Amino acid sequence: METLERYFNARIGAFLDRTGMPPTTFGMKAVGDPNLLRQIESGRSVTLRLADQALAFISEYDKEPGTARAPPYRRRIRGPAPEASRTRRDRAMSEESMEQRTGPPIRFLRMPEVVARTGLAASTIRDWVTAGHFPQPVSLGSRAKGWIEAEITEWSRGRIAASRGAAESGAR
Repeated sequence: METLERYFNARIGAFLDRTGMPPTTFGMKAVGDPNLLRQIESGRSVTLRLADQALAFISEYDKEPGTARAPPYRRRIRGPAPEASRTRRDRAMSEESMEQRTGPPIRFLRMPEVVARTGLAASTIRDWVTAGHFPQPVSLGSRAKGWIEAEITEWSRGRIAASRGAAESGAR
């Protein structure tokens, strides 16, 4: 994964050097986030979708005639430290965090979105959570709660399977 990050950072760095485009302009034009490169420097992990968007932007920009020019702005993206300069503890932490980042991103849903996805009333959801028939919400701060999207999706699939299984056995 680290080599992909290095490749991604090198491509963007070379593009910025070649075109002279400021990093905030690149982030805004490529993915709609002017702080993208600053966040990458501070350790933000880039999703494959975001990397594809940025690299596609670079490819399209390079296809346009007359887009390459002398760079008035010089800035490099600092990627992760080279392997030799990192301590054993840093490498272990990096490998551990990479393992955590390889799973799907966790997304929290608030009550209105859970109501919209399930078709249940908010009061029914609260009753079913209390009775243990619905996934438990996660505390997101003082009095704020949210449900993990994957758990709601899994619960919905279980309800569909149970409903269709009951319908099929009743039709026989």
